[in-house]
Amino acid sequence: MSASLIPLLLRRFTLRHWRGAPKQSAMLVAILALGVAVFVSIRLANRAAVASFTRFTDTLTGQSDWIVQAPAGALLETVLPEIREALKGAAVNIIPVVEATASLPVREDGADGRFGRVSYTLLGVDLLGLANLAREQDRAFFGQQTGGRGEAAIEAEAGAKEGMKANDSFWTVFGCEPRVWVSRAFAEKPPERLQLVLDENVVTVPVAGVIPHAPDAPEAPATMMIFDLRQLQKLTGKIGRVDRVEFLVEAGPRADERRAELKAVLEKLGRNGERWTVIAPGADRSAAETMTRAFRLNLTVLSLIALMVGMYLIFQALDGAVVRRRPEIAILRSLGVEEATIRRVWLWESAMLGLVGGGLGLLLGWAGAQVSVRAVGQTVNALYYATTVKTASLDGTEIAVGLGLGLVSALVAGWWPAREAARTPPAQVLHRAAAPVAGARWARSFALGAGLIVAGVVCAQLPPLRFEGGGRFPLAGYAAALAWLLGAGVLCAFLLPPLARLARGWGGRSAPVRVALSHLRKPSGRHRLAAAALLCAIGMTAGMAILVGSFEQTMVGWVERTLHADLYVSSSGAQSATAKNRITPEAVAKLAAHPAVEKAASFVNFPILFEGGQTSLNGVDLARPDTQPDFSWVQRPETLAVFTPGENAGLALISESFSERFGKKRGDAIRVSTPAGAQMLTVAGVYADYGNERGSILVERARVREWFGDDSVTSVALFTKAGVDAETLRADLMGIYPGLSVFTNARLRSEVLRIFRQTFSITYALEVIGVIVAVVGLALTLASMLLDRREELTTLRALGFTHREIAWAAAVEGVAVSVSAAIGGLVLSLGLGWLLIYVINKQSFGWTLGFSLPWGQLAALALAVTATGLAVSYAVGRWGADLPADREE
Repeated sequence: MSASLIPLLLRRFTLRHWRGAPKQSAMLVAILALGVAVFVSIRLANRAAVASFTRFTDTLTGQSDWIVQAPAGALLETVLPEIREALKGAAVNIIPVVEATASLPVREDGADGRFGRVSYTLLGVDLLGLANLAREQDRAFFGQQTGGRGEAAIEAEAGAKEGMKANDSFWTVFGCEPRVWVSRAFAEKPPERLQLVLDENVVTVPVAGVIPHAPDAPEAPATMMIFDLRQLQKLTGKIGRVDRVEFLVEAGPRADERRAELKAVLEKLGRNGERWTVIAPGADRSAAETMTRAFRLNLTVLSLIALMVGMYLIFQALDGAVVRRRPEIAILRSLGVEEATIRRVWLWESAMLGLVGGGLGLLLGWAGAQVSVRAVGQTVNALYYATTVKTASLDGTEIAVGLGLGLVSALVAGWWPAREAARTPPAQVLHRAAAPVAGARWARSFALGAGLIVAGVVCAQLPPLRFEGGGRFPLAGYAAALAWLLGAGVLCAFLLPPLARLARGWGGRSAPVRVALSHLRKPSGRHRLAAAALLCAIGMTAGMAILVGSFEQTMVGWVERTLHADLYVSSSGAQSATAKNRITPEAVAKLAAHPAVEKAASFVNFPILFEGGQTSLNGVDLARPDTQPDFSWVQRPETLAVFTPGENAGLALISESFSERFGKKRGDAIRVSTPAGAQMLTVAGVYADYGNERGSILVERARVREWFGDDSVTSVALFTKAGVDAETLRADLMGIYPGLSVFTNARLRSEVLRIFRQTFSITYALEVIGVIVAVVGLALTLASMLLDRREELTTLRALGFTHREIAWAAAVEGVAVSVSAAIGGLVLSLGLGWLLIYVINKQSFGWTLGFSLPWGQLAALALAVTATGLAVSYAVGRWGADLPADREE
């Protein structure tokens, strides 16, 4: 019987009220949708950024069975005959790969010369060997006629011939200058020739055609370009070296057993990781996920602010609806409707709000992801690895997550109001307008609020979760932030009575002020919820402002100490954190010998694997004090041996992020993989470095040159002679080397800060959204309370109150809630700022920041929220002044 009543009650009891107050219902749905949308958009953007990190060779060969690569540097081609001999007779395809990065030349006006431009991946594969896979798309590289061609093969062949002269033959492709195949997504009609920046050179290569693909295979991304293996080796100076070797086991009987046997042979030849590592397909994707986990989780948690504020507001709105509908609930109870049935009806109402809000949030989240994906991609590109992400897609899993998030959030927020509705006694039917409800006892408990604050303090002392490869996530730190937000939300309402007493002396003769203050001396449950929601938004916004301000001040100080040279030179092709472009030794020598240059300092970076995680081995001229950066020491070296020639061969410095990530400190021994074999180093000191979250090991550049057999460098710092204008020298060098990026000291500093602010661009947007939702919630709170006070409003009008005076009474009430939330939020932000800087940031990224309070920004936030609260409250008060006493809700 009770179950059959629910549809009837939903139609007559719930939907009737929704139709009677469509704007309020739509506002609740919109708030929930906004919270879901922010979460979904960040989730989609994060997923797209990681999904874009894949081995481009998967597009050509399909997913490999095993991949062999050196733990540091490249593999010598001499290992290929050894591997072939060991696998003689095995049904395995061996595909050596050379990989490089490049960019398009900077325009002559230099308008696009900033870091972060599009980076292209150049793949060198043995096209003749690839043809052994006996697939039509592989032969279509040469435009050969193949038997049994289908429509896809004809299309691939036509694309391969496009851009090639009619007399080009199979052997011309290999006998002449290097040629490139580009993706169809690169251009609708490929150009005849293409200019690319490789190292410090701008090279022009003919376009042989487009990259063919099978009908069931993914289209090659726009940033992928294919060369024949030998030709790319010549272009990049990697003669005799390959970056990796991929293995494809031919299909057939015992395929799984043969894969296992292949792995065993490769690991034995690789001496269990000493010569090379054997990784499974998809391992790079896992590494990318591990590398960016902290960044993505921090964004995800931050994106939940708007949803958390929205849950406060849904709780508040449903709780208010319980108060307004008590007479009807009491009638239902007196007619015999059971408590459980009423509770289910309220939960169904919450669920419908959640599903509608979740569905709308999915659409808004997908649209927002198309914008946020670029911001996430730019940050990942600058700090972690090159991405090809431009759009984010919505699939069944994300739809389920979005709808589930909206549904669960609404049910959690609606549980207490449903409980209160079910407990409404039938006697309430005698009271058309009951007194304001003070709220649940737990929401008025000072002990609960204080206890949550103490619990947060305890959580802040706990260590982070640690993942394989050195990743960390500050779960306890976020638990502390949540405890402080909830605790401060409970305590915030205790500010309202003291504010009312203070304001009584200021406006005691004003009738509207006295009316407003009468409601604040004993704040209702909705006063408390509105203040808590607004405090949550202000506290997180101000706390993030403290973090960003402290980070920026620390970054500025670090940049000033680190960047001493007048000019900084790197390859224009180096447009991401994983770019492979360098400057050749010949170019370095010419730069240092320029008549306007007094001295030059070189820096080289090699990515390596260390204890299962990716990090960097850097080489600088430590023995030259005149070019050394001014280190910010976390653990200062005990002696000057690391800076002394002949004494620093076995010494290294490590960055703070490396120290935190791998648990190393001064005096520890570390084992570093290099092409010359494993090197044992002693940590001489730990320095602060804010340019690399993965951490870095710093040694004398001569050691790196010796270990890697490579004298090229990543960047060069130039110190000019007295009287030389840096901008003039920059223009001169750009003319000589069009493939180089040359930054003056001032311009590089501005570029560093630009990338820094770009990194926090999503953070700013999330903060603004949270505050907007909270201010809208304040408006909903006042509207709900004015609806409950219809008889009181009628009495005030009968006593001579004008519409304007009633509006000012509501405005004073709203301002008091805003001020209490602003005071509590700013106090809370000091704690959250400390937590974000010294716990969450430290545990996530391993960086120690200075503490800086952006007083102007915090004051502006408090004034903006108070002024907005005043305007919104006044507008709601004007609306409430027109409410008729007999209006049915």
